[in-house]
Amino acid sequence: MKMTQLDKWLHGYHKDSYQSPKVFVISCSDLSQYLLAVEYKHKLEPLKVDDEPVHFESLERVKEELTRLGVERAYLRLHNAYDECGSVDGPMYHDVELSLATH
Repeated sequence: MKMTQLDKWLHGYHKDSYQSPKVFVISCSDLSQYLLAVEYKHKLEPLKVDDEPVHFESLERVKEELTRLGVERAYLRLHNAYDECGSVDGPMYHDVELSLATH
């Protein structure tokens, strides 16, 4: 999903039954970059600019961007380190709600 599409989705006209999109922050395998994704039709769509996924160098930078976009709630998706070793016991990831409140 393009970043501009998310912006229009968040700030467009909504019915009373509107629910904000579920936004996820996903860490890359080396933990040096973060991606943003939006749940759309039960699938995660990475946010893109010019058809390239947007990368952030820190969680603080991600929070700044989410606040700028007007996102009220986002989740950090933490993957189970053991799923790379073939273990299928338990969930493959955990979602932790991020605090986006500015002080």
